Amino acid sequence: MATSSDTNCSFTFAPGETNVVADRFSPNILAPWLKTEAAASSMRVQYKDPNTLLGFIPLGSRTQTIPLRNIASVDTNVQLSVRNLIGAVVFAIAGMGCFTEQNGAAGGVMLLLVAALFALNVMKTRLDFVNQAGGRNSVTVSILEKAKLAQLATEIQNRVFADVEALRHQESMDMAQKQFTAQSNSVLIQQQMPDAQRAAQDRHRDEA
Repeated sequence: MATSSDTNCSFTFAPGETNVVADRFSPNILAPWLKTEAAASSMRVQYKDPNTLLGFIPLGSRTQTIPLRNIASVDTNVQLSVRNLIGAVVFAIAGMGCFTEQNGAAGGVMLLLVAALFALNVMKTRLDFVNQAGGRNSVTVSILEKAKLAQLATEIQNRVFADVEALRHQESMDMAQKQFTAQSNSVLIQQQMPDAQRAAQDRHRDEA
């Protein structure tokens, strides 16, 4: 059984779950204490991302578990955060305005630094788990985690493909077993038919 110390995450995997991969990500550069976790095994995908107030005050977390057989594809996308874009613009304008005031340079620099932090969070990377009906479960992290998230997405996609192949193999084996059973029953019936015919002939002779 894989534990949190084995996978660098807080998830615990059941006996029989193998091929475990997991990683942790920062959803917000402004809040490095917040962490999003995602993991996959030979049976399921799990992820946990923080619920926040104003983007940096933690308010618990959201945990989701998805069986591999329910996943059709794993996608990564880059999206724009309008909230962080507005924050970057507002703090940048306020910071530039401070430079027009006497002794306002220090405050202007601080506001520009805050604007830069918001700007770094304008672009986000999203990991989507798409089911057969087209529905999505998504995890969103900082754009700086794009390469690491893409690597995890590839690992999870490989496990999804392996699960599909295993399911197809099992279905093929089940079909072959059913065909073998049907053929065996057919042969048995054919073998029993002469015996029945001989028994009928014997009864006919006895009656004669």
